[in-house]
Amino acid sequence: MESSIASLVRQDAAEMFGSFHLGDTELVLPVAAVQEVVNYPSVVTQVPLAPSYLLGLFNLRGRLIPIVHLGEVLELPERGPREGAKIAIVEFRQGRVGLLFDATGEILRVPTEQKVMFSGSDGAPSMIGGALKLDGGQRILQILNVDALHRLPDMPMPRGDAQASDPARLRAAQGQRRQGVSFRVNDTRLALPMGAIHEIIRVPELLSSVLASELCLGMLNLRGNTVPVVDFARFLGLPSTASPTAVAGDFEDARRIVVLRQKDMDFGLLVDDVESIVSYRDEELLVIPSFHAEHPPLFTGCISREAAPDILLIDELALLSDATVADITQGHRELYTVESTAERGQGKRRSGVRETYVTFRLEQLMGMRIDQLREVIDFPNDMMQPPGAPDYVRGILNLRRKLVTIIDMRSLYGMKSYADVRAAKVLVVENDDEKFGLVVDAIENIVTIDVADKLGVPGVLRNQIDPALRNDMRDVVELPDQRTLLLLDASPLKERLSGRTVH
Repeated sequence: MESSIASLVRQDAAEMFGSFHLGDTELVLPVAAVQEVVNYPSVVTQVPLAPSYLLGLFNLRGRLIPIVHLGEVLELPERGPREGAKIAIVEFRQGRVGLLFDATGEILRVPTEQKVMFSGSDGAPSMIGGALKLDGGQRILQILNVDALHRLPDMPMPRGDAQASDPARLRAAQGQRRQGVSFRVNDTRLALPMGAIHEIIRVPELLSSVLASELCLGMLNLRGNTVPVVDFARFLGLPSTASPTAVAGDFEDARRIVVLRQKDMDFGLLVDDVESIVSYRDEELLVIPSFHAEHPPLFTGCISREAAPDILLIDELALLSDATVADITQGHRELYTVESTAERGQGKRRSGVRETYVTFRLEQLMGMRIDQLREVIDFPNDMMQPPGAPDYVRGILNLRRKLVTIIDMRSLYGMKSYADVRAAKVLVVENDDEKFGLVVDAIENIVTIDVADKLGVPGVLRNQIDPALRNDMRDVVELPDQRTLLLLDASPLKERLSGRTVH
């Protein structure tokens, strides 16, 4: 009887461990510390300015999980391709992280006397917290100390609970949608809130600046304003593809300069490509862990979209308050006088009223006021086909539980039909409770124009264009690069479409 009780006590004193393989090394974790084990995700979002041991973030049921490269932390040889790799989700004092392993092992029940614990030379816990002596000491397994993860430099720190609760999801269904402009820097997708962007322009030939450096590429003159241009890839710690100079008027160059306003001075960010206008609600953003406790987080959150790359939303206030940005803008403000010499010399009249347009291709260069747009999406592959719809109706799309009628603008305006519509973009506009998606060839830029620069479409030209387009386009404007921008007014277009209800 007494021996049975002793046996039970010894059994209760045993601990459960899970073993994992990392190259030729076998490690164990207490089973109690492991939330779950998942396959290496197909989509991993790289985070600029993150520590080198952080492989990226992945979305696990609405929560962003950082992936820690244990091989780098433990200075083990790189294994190579990660097909078949596993991620152990563990909870430690700062939050939840995923630890990268090559493969899982087995579940072990180990008596306490077979466990030996270590401590660092300074008394602090080390990454290898101990060892298990199995098979009479013939097999030694190292115990990974999860609590020691917080000692890694710039270890990700959670900012609120990224797992959306049911009440939050209900609020998201009713909350106000916001707009942002998405762009690409290397292979990273980023976005800025619409209100933070002054305008977006093609890359001109940059002027030299005494403050030029690897980060500051030079400056440009934007309607008399001096605008220093920052290589955003270098700012984010990513490989730069910027050349010292650009060829003015090179319309094949996809790069753009995103112009923001820092107090009373503009500055520009050189990006590889401006992609689209995205729509989001604050409640839908996935929270990104912060990496530098002493600096404000640069990213507000992550816009996660099904079957599309995640987009990191930049906090414009954190960007504008960055010390490097402040130094560059203040230096140019002090050294270069901001004057509108050209305008003063020409005596050109200015109304003081400016409007912002999204420019796009529809056989020709056109623009629509940005406040008339809700968002821009890729051409959808899956749509409902309503019977008896007009030829210009491509179909009906269920966009976040709202029906959107997709309108083929080329067909509507009597233009040549698409050879391949899959690369087209869709401008989503709203008329009361009804939404329309206007199919256009491609998105170009975001420009700001002075209302006084608008010109009425000449009568000769108006008589040559399609009557429907003639009703929707009444003004044009000459852009600084000598191109003519046709201004499309969405208001009469939406009213006309609403009178032809198809759903």
